Amino acid sequence: MDIIKIGFVFLISFFVSNIKAQSYTLETINQNNQRNCQLLGQLDSSISFAVQTNSIIPTSKANWKKPSVKLLPFVVTQQFNSHHPFGWNDGAMIQAKGYQVLARPGVNAKLGIFETQIAPEFVFATNGNYPTNAQYGNPNNKSFSKVFLGQSFAKLNLGPISIGASSENLWWGPGINSSLLMSNNAPGFLHAFIKTNKPIKTPVGNIEFNLIGARLGSNNALSYENNQLLPQSINDDWRYLNSYAISFQPKWVKGLFVGITRSLQQYGDQAFKIKGGLFSKYIPVLGLAVQKANNLGDDTLNRDQLASFFIRWAFPKSQFEFYLEYGYNDYGLNIRDYLLAPSHSAAYTIGARKQIKKSNSKYIQLESEITQMSQSPDYLVRDASNWYEHGQIFQGYTNYNQTMGSGAGFGANVQTVSATMINGQVRNGFLIQRIEHDPINKVNKWTDLGIGWMPQRTYKNMILGAKLQCIYSKNYAWEKGNNPINLHARLMIQYNFK
Repeated sequence: MDIIKIGFVFLISFFVSNIKAQSYTLETINQNNQRNCQLLGQLDSSISFAVQTNSIIPTSKANWKKPSVKLLPFVVTQQFNSHHPFGWNDGAMIQAKGYQVLARPGVNAKLGIFETQIAPEFVFATNGNYPTNAQYGNPNNKSFSKVFLGQSFAKLNLGPISIGASSENLWWGPGINSSLLMSNNAPGFLHAFIKTNKPIKTPVGNIEFNLIGARLGSNNALSYENNQLLPQSINDDWRYLNSYAISFQPKWVKGLFVGITRSLQQYGDQAFKIKGGLFSKYIPVLGLAVQKANNLGDDTLNRDQLASFFIRWAFPKSQFEFYLEYGYNDYGLNIRDYLLAPSHSAAYTIGARKQIKKSNSKYIQLESEITQMSQSPDYLVRDASNWYEHGQIFQGYTNYNQTMGSGAGFGANVQTVSATMINGQVRNGFLIQRIEHDPINKVNKWTDLGIGWMPQRTYKNMILGAKLQCIYSKNYAWEKGNNPINLHARLMIQYNFK
């Protein structure tokens, strides 16, 4: 890691001329803008928005004569919860009551095929105490602060392929509010990668992919999201994550994207002691069977895996898109098992977006999304535990104690409907959301009902984005008759340098 940091600093000091501005593309506001542009026919229709990093838009051609340095937008995000922790897709921020802030400067540099980016993230949270019980919450919170590598990377751009190392957040799958395997809910993690930086054209269609090997960490001083924020002391050894995502756009069906994602993690010290060659130690996810009958010894290796397949179908003429991601938290025994019990250890996200155009710069955006992560009734016959939970890996599917997939909550089910009025540089969005918190085997059902306002305004070089959400928590922490109201507020300020 020290070598990577030194390399970042060296390249930045080398490229100190011709500074220009560049925008992040993983930020929600920019991601939405680009996805909207595609539905409006203003952006490359071959981009799936299902294998994302900070480099969604294809990189420019290599220029060996003139180095380029670009100041990235300075981003400050502030968040507040009045009663108890709430919120997700906030990166390095933690689940906390009270005030917290994330600040990120950044600079990007290119020379020929070489590209590097320094974008560290500083987080501070007051992390106050909140009402807890034996089922939920940590009663002994302390203020938290940390500097992360953030959205930094160093890579080689070899035509449509990039190879390098990064600490960026990734977003895999077609979901807008949730992703089953990879989202920006947790802090970005240090990983090596080989990926496409733009769709690769083949005789049968376009392909995008990302293959990573990563180091995951944890902190026993913080609560774990996959354990209802309960305090615990567990094996916090580092873990090795090997994952991939592939998206394919068939040539014969315009706007259709299909793909798969798969992740495997195991404790790092054990991962590289496995007998075998390169594939067995460093990229085992490429060689694993998809049914337990072909790999009966897998459970003895103290490793955990997740997988999903997805579909996204965009109709630019109708300014409409539909998407689905369906995933498994465990093997099926064989193909017959998958067919007879398709909901065993399964979760899904399904959603749609529609734009109603009023003029060239004015339109209405309608969205609906459902994410289901609690167990299906199949658990009465065969328990599969909730998503992101397995006995082999005590930390679950987390990085720095936060879920790397859907951050709505452990075993949660979420229904979201929103409408946004867009008029040039002004956006006004309204949100209605319902969240069931881990309802299986609970006598009292904890359900959040929320309504929110999401304004956004661009003024010269500055973008202001906010979210104000009022949440009624019925049977909070599964306690009957405990019905508090929580105010969740978020304010993001992004300054784009000229």
